[in-house]
Amino acid sequence: MRILAVYPHLKSGEKKTDTKRYFPWGFATILSCLKNDGHQIRLIDAYGEDLVRLEVEVLLDKEPFDCVCVSGFASMNYVFVCWLSEVIKKRFGKPVIVGGVLADHHFNLLLRKKYADICVLGEGEKTAVELMRNLDSLDSVKGIAYLKNGEVKVNEKNKIIENLDDLAMPDFDLWNMPRYTTGDNLWLDDKTTRIEGFDDDFYDDLDKFKPNMSIFAGRGCPYSCKFCSKSFENFRVKSIPRIIKEMKLLKDRFGIKAFHFYDELLIYRKDRTIEFCKAVKDIGVYWDCQARVNTINKDILSILKASNCISVGLGFESGSNKMLKAMNKCITREQSLEVLRGIKETGMHVKLQFMFGYPGENKHTVKETIELVEKSALPPRRMLWCTPLPGSPLYDEAVREGIVKDEEAHLKNLAKGMNHPGHVFANVSGSSDRKMSSLYLWAHMMMEFNYLKIILRKHKNPKNPLVRNSIFRLLRYTVAYFGLAPLCAKVYHKLKNLSKKSSG
Repeated sequence: MRILAVYPHLKSGEKKTDTKRYFPWGFATILSCLKNDGHQIRLIDAYGEDLVRLEVEVLLDKEPFDCVCVSGFASMNYVFVCWLSEVIKKRFGKPVIVGGVLADHHFNLLLRKKYADICVLGEGEKTAVELMRNLDSLDSVKGIAYLKNGEVKVNEKNKIIENLDDLAMPDFDLWNMPRYTTGDNLWLDDKTTRIEGFDDDFYDDLDKFKPNMSIFAGRGCPYSCKFCSKSFENFRVKSIPRIIKEMKLLKDRFGIKAFHFYDELLIYRKDRTIEFCKAVKDIGVYWDCQARVNTINKDILSILKASNCISVGLGFESGSNKMLKAMNKCITREQSLEVLRGIKETGMHVKLQFMFGYPGENKHTVKETIELVEKSALPPRRMLWCTPLPGSPLYDEAVREGIVKDEEAHLKNLAKGMNHPGHVFANVSGSSDRKMSSLYLWAHMMMEFNYLKIILRKHKNPKNPLVRNSIFRLLRYTVAYFGLAPLCAKVYHKLKNLSKKSSG
């Protein structure tokens, strides 16, 4: 069968403003399984190639196809997938099969609105192959949902892949790999993360970490934070030899110098972490990953750093034990403080991850987070405004309480980004949008003010770049908090006009 595979854009029709591209290991593995089963695969990678709609339509006309397989890797893909489906059905009349997280959480919506003919639920490696062999007898295919006599029919679940070492390797020839290896894929490249305050001599040249690429060592997470939308139900990991084999292959073939593990959780058990660090050190590459406050300490941080780990993502989320308990985060403020001391002592770069606006958030709990950041003496990072993500317990709660009134409208809002001042569409905090927007800006203003004081103690010269940058960030949030942006814009334009008149 001639299969047209489409990896959708996250944006609804605009170009990306950054070069970050996480390689789609799941979809790429599924396509390898289909190719190995005798199908012809043609790929339109709208995400990797940063294709707008007109460019996608041109590519659709290039070669004939029998069906379309789309990977909805996030709920934010909904707008693009709906547009694509309408084009396929109107112009080509071919069946559209949607998989990924989008199908898992929204198969009812996709099928009833006829944006999908079939939805693949859960892991797609086995199901996709079985589906393509039995398109005329859908009742026999496990792990799918489809319309039958106008009603949504959900078949029995397919078995999960117990041993991830059995997964096929992606066919990298199918993908434009430079798009996934020459971008800013590491924690260090994140524009919301700063590197000052860590090991300055080591992090002074980020080019030594390029080219880099995303990779994964497992699926799922053993924890159950209420705000989290898990991609997989069960937590499983590849063997360390299999992970090292993949890293060596990518290093040899594409010259990869650094890897970003985009697992939901890589550092979860001390003995495996030590074994992995010994193995990865021998292949001479840099890497970063995600850990948890309760799976890491000073000793582990030292081991990670010695094995060329260059950054760790840590979800502190809040400085309030009340909020951490409500989130079911399974960590405490005291644990966070202990880990932050270890970070300072080892010099390991950490991507601080904080959440704002979880149910019950107020000025007191936000102050506790501000105090935690201040005690760390690390540069603050923008907090993520808690937004109910489909598939999370928080989303189900938001639906029950009427905060999310319309599933499709919520997905369209998610395509524009998470909650932030100026775009608050699902405020679960219990306080008004206006009050929380003001609190959000105040919190960032105070964190920047506290950090500026720390910087000034170290660098007395106000012309120092770190001091100037800190002052700029403080001014930006101060202007936003006090609503001075319109006034500043007027002053700027008046000065600009005066400058033009004087020069004329």
